[in-house]
Amino acid sequence: MNHFGRICIVQLLVLGTLCCVSDLASGQQASEQQAPEQPIIVGTKHSPPFAIKNDDGTWSGISIELWKNLCGELDLEYEFRELTLEQMLRGLERGEIDAGVAAISVTADRHHRMEFCHPHYSTGLGIAVSRQHRASLWASIRQVFSFRLVLFVLSMTCIVAMCGWLFWLFERKRNETVFGSGRRQGVSMGIWWSIVVLLGHKGISPVSIWGRVLATISMLASIAVISLITGVVASALTVRELDIGIGHPSDLRDVRVATVSSSTSAEYLRNRRIAFRTYPTPEEAIQAVDEGKADAVVYDRAILRYLAMLKFNDRIDVLPVSFNLQEYAIALKPGSDLRRPLNEELLRYRATDAWSDLLYRYLGDTQ
Repeated sequence: MNHFGRICIVQLLVLGTLCCVSDLASGQQASEQQAPEQPIIVGTKHSPPFAIKNDDGTWSGISIELWKNLCGELDLEYEFRELTLEQMLRGLERGEIDAGVAAISVTADRHHRMEFCHPHYSTGLGIAVSRQHRASLWASIRQVFSFRLVLFVLSMTCIVAMCGWLFWLFERKRNETVFGSGRRQGVSMGIWWSIVVLLGHKGISPVSIWGRVLATISMLASIAVISLITGVVASALTVRELDIGIGHPSDLRDVRVATVSSSTSAEYLRNRRIAFRTYPTPEEAIQAVDEGKADAVVYDRAILRYLAMLKFNDRIDVLPVSFNLQEYAIALKPGSDLRRPLNEELLRYRATDAWSDLLYRYLGDTQ
């Protein structure tokens, strides 16, 4: 075999080897592409109406159905894993699960530890009370005779006694007919004058200059006092949400408060130094109020309304007050590639009537 023939044989061998290597690499890449992707691990917890575990083990609810719709549009495979809220947040932070779907509120601390999609529901904390408690006579008496009102009455009693003593001191020598029968009777008459002036009677006729000055000041003060007392009693009897003395979150300091452990509401109460007792679930917290173990439940207002309507009908009222605005969103592990496609599909879905219908099915009239 000549030199040219040997060169041709070597070239053919090299080309054959390269083709085999290329085919092997292509086959390996194809097998990798055909390997099934791992499903997305989704943490959730029973928190109706946003995440509801049905009797057959399936999941439904506002957040769950939203997630199912988004994954259906994006052709994503997933599986639910029931966790506590603490386990869910810790798993997201460590990357052990891919997403958290339930009633998860967006806070500054959580946003620092994990990713969030655009919020899909805005709500606030609410207060639920027992309807029986609100309608009772004792509740009305408790409200009218609050600690502040009792303190005010005691202060006015001391002022009336002081004014009575001053009337006797100023009038005892110039008006002996009324105040000249001894100290005890004179001071008693002075107190009577103070009461008459406080009630707006104008028939008092002091003789001394200082007695007239005191009577004038007392008459002017009586106008403000009567107006204040009338306003306090009228508001206590007419404002519906104050039936157990709760018109503002600061009033929670005067009642027994229940909430859910490790929740945004518990953090809110703790930061404002309001004493409270925690329960594992909102149902148990509302049950405590229903049984008289607590006076009020502080928790997400939408969830309180849902539970009051579904399980405690005619026994629990949710007061028409809302505070500490919070937003619910789908939580994702840090650096998740799902955030952008989920956000885009979420914005499309919320612009449709299907989203309004979903909210109406679980919350009724949301106004």
